Amino acid sequence: MKKLLFLITILFFNLNFGQNNFSDIYGNWIKYKVEMKDGSKLFDRFLEDSTYIEYTINKNKLCINSNPTHKTNESCLDYTMSNNLIKTSQYSGFLIEKITNDSLIISEKIDGLTNDKLKRMYFIKQQVVISKFKEQNKNKKNIIASKLFTPKTNSTIELELNKAFKNNYSNFELIGSLKIYPNEKRIKTKITFSTQKDSSRIKTIKKVIDNTFEKWNLTNFDEYESIELPFILKSEITNRYWGIKVIYFTNDLNELEVVYGGKLEDMRKSSELFQKGIDAYQKKKYLKAIEYFSESYKIDPKNIDALYNKAAIYFESGDKENACIVWNEISELGQVNGKVLFENNCK
Repeated sequence: MKKLLFLITILFFNLNFGQNNFSDIYGNWIKYKVEMKDGSKLFDRFLEDSTYIEYTINKNKLCINSNPTHKTNESCLDYTMSNNLIKTSQYSGFLIEKITNDSLIISEKIDGLTNDKLKRMYFIKQQVVISKFKEQNKNKKNIIASKLFTPKTNSTIELELNKAFKNNYSNFELIGSLKIYPNEKRIKTKITFSTQKDSSRIKTIKKVIDNTFEKWNLTNFDEYESIELPFILKSEITNRYWGIKVIYFTNDLNELEVVYGGKLEDMRKSSELFQKGIDAYQKKKYLKAIEYFSESYKIDPKNIDALYNKAAIYFESGDKENACIVWNEISELGQVNGKVLFENNCK
């Protein structure tokens, strides 16, 4: 019943590195692929919100930045090198599985977690990404930025917008783009759609963004006449939250719900039901526990552990048929451990 009693928590992971050549490790790395270490399909709660990860590795320090347009929320960790391990705490780190001059493969190492809970990440040197983008866009003077190649700010646009609105928020969403003109030292903001026809608010948003030119670092971009950044924006005021959120490199308003808003509430409810399932199991109220775990997974389909626990209770209580049904469901979700449990117990 290890699966049942182990409540998964989101850990700030640490790092393990291969000890090939220190000079190969140092530098800026961009993640381009991630998978679970045991080969399972990735079930990452924040997969949609973490498609961009940048690691900056210097001597004894590793900094992690998950926002492509700024580093103001960058987190840095001290580490020690030991063979193929960069150790950032007593219990965790990253193992380097492969390293070359321009590529890096690392996997998480966290004491107490099995390979189906740990990630393997693939990185490429940032300069390689920049060179590739420039080659693909050579002779172009007007470009559209992407997460992998974009100017960065020294302050978030959200911060400037929230200052400008001074808590005078309303509920609306909009689609737009900002275009940076390096040689002219100006920004032009265009709004293409808004759920609220409040010209004064739209005017304020455009004015704030247009006045942020000095906040952008245009290193690697001075050869272009313009750099366009599409974005979506949400202004919200509720009993529990108020503020403005901006997401770049998209014009799909549905992405706001992925990284902002209702999804977090679903996660909270799912977590509460998950804990109730554990409590019910410990009191030997198996049917009630199964009910809680079923509802927990229904609300948050990325909470795979709720399914594992549900199957474990069925099996422990003698209901092998239903345990096999759930293990098969887990297996069909691309989870290696679920497949092993099904094959070992149901065939």
